Amino acid sequence: MKFRQLLGMKGPANRDQRSKLLLISIVLFFVLPAISENHEVGRVCLVLILYITLVAAILELAEKRIVFWSAIPLAGASMVFLAVSHYFPTPGLLIANALALATFLSLVSISLFVYLGENSQITSGRIYVSVSVYFLMGLAWFSIYNLLNILQPGSFMEGGVPLPPTAPWSTILYFSLTTLTTVGYGDIVAVKPAARMFAMLEATAGVLYVAITVARLVAARQTSKNPDGV
Repeated sequence: MKFRQLLGMKGPANRDQRSKLLLISIVLFFVLPAISENHEVGRVCLVLILYITLVAAILELAEKRIVFWSAIPLAGASMVFLAVSHYFPTPGLLIANALALATFLSLVSISLFVYLGENSQITSGRIYVSVSVYFLMGLAWFSIYNLLNILQPGSFMEGGVPLPPTAPWSTILYFSLTTLTTVGYGDIVAVKPAARMFAMLEATAGVLYVAITVARLVAARQTSKNPDGV
């Protein structure tokens, strides 16, 4: 499919393709760190996968022009900081990267969550988006935790040992997803007040998101069956 077609502002087929691309890229980003981040080539691949995720997220906003054009500078800044901080991991660049990424992912998550609340029929693209938003929330908090861990070293502990400011992505992703799903194995814990607060907010958001999204999808399904409300 041509890029121009993928970026098309209207049409359920285009929306489905964009939503599928976003979901696949997010899943790859969650899976690959554990098997590739210990090698330079693997780390570069992770950066590229994150780039694809950012582009796919922007494409998802194509139908909302104001949000779309607002998100592009944030994504661009995140890409630049990500590339530079990969080779020059100074605290300032790492903070800028985490902040830009967290802001962008939060904007995308909120925008797509609002889209899920709109009255329309249930399509495969809508299902893809509902799953993607859940993972995007995990990625947003992943960025926030990275930011906290740099600003306040020792915010998180693993096995009683504080995580270093440049903790592996797989470790922070693992903590974010176990918190979002409220599994909370306890092998990695939030220690400092700010880290605990954000962990609590993520767990709460994860539970509420599932409840609200299921209710919305059920309501949309019933509306499509009974358009006259009979």
